[in-house]
Amino acid sequence: MTSQNAILKNALVYFLFILAILAETVFSQNCMDTSCPGLKECCSRWGFCGTKEDYCGFFCFSGPCNIKGKSYGYDYNVDAGPRGKIETVITPALFDSIMSKVESNCSAKGFYTYEAFITALKSFGAYKGNVAKREIAAILAHFSYGSKSFCYKEEISNERYCSKSKMYPCEPGKNYYGRGLLQAITWNEYYGAAGKHLGLPLLKDPDLVARSPEVAFKFAMWFWNRNVRPALYLGFGEITKRVDGRECCNWRRDDTKNKVKQYIEFCEMLGVTPDQGLDC
Repeated sequence: MTSQNAILKNALVYFLFILAILAETVFSQNCMDTSCPGLKECCSRWGFCGTKEDYCGFFCFSGPCNIKGKSYGYDYNVDAGPRGKIETVITPALFDSIMSKVESNCSAKGFYTYEAFITALKSFGAYKGNVAKREIAAILAHFSYGSKSFCYKEEISNERYCSKSKMYPCEPGKNYYGRGLLQAITWNEYYGAAGKHLGLPLLKDPDLVARSPEVAFKFAMWFWNRNVRPALYLGFGEITKRVDGRECCNWRRDDTKNKVKQYIEFCEMLGVTPDQGLDC
């Protein structure tokens, strides 16, 4: 009898071990829907998370992809073209005209302010001098799309987005779904790393992103500088992949077209031509 119990116990342990592996595999294969939880992880086109070339190289779907240049003689560089100080590129009047289109029933109506926008951008070194108008148009297009035309401060979600992390463990009762202007930013590791860089308690208080317009812009700009800006030379389509690779799926092509349309409109607003790398 003792021997049978030992056999059953070992069998149960083995079953639970296999179940854990399968659960991890299913999660990894889901990264095209949920993104990867690790800061250095890329989601491959086959739905797996990893950090090696197979994941972050040519077959990278989203995340910190390491894709080489692809100019082919075309003007793909979002960091090229006319430049100017951020305060002259986006004036208070221009910012107000953009925000005036936000519907009155939007939860973020009046939340995103010009002062918060300028303060957040100038807190990063790349925006203290002259900036490319194309990049600002791209930022506005992604911010507008990510917040549903500046209508929302946070996504409607019941997901916790909590992954095992020694460096940035989840705070009890806190959820790390999308907030602010780039609501594709999820998971505790991203909130923790952003908070560390910005000197803010975002791991303990992720809702701060949805309470402070300055924090909302800084949170988005931290991600932009870390994951998106290094790929500006690859074109608008490639940086779209860096923000949220799901937008490059066939079933979300209408979303991609809408974002490209917004980018072109913001370029026209700023008096510049868009780059030629629009498609991802």
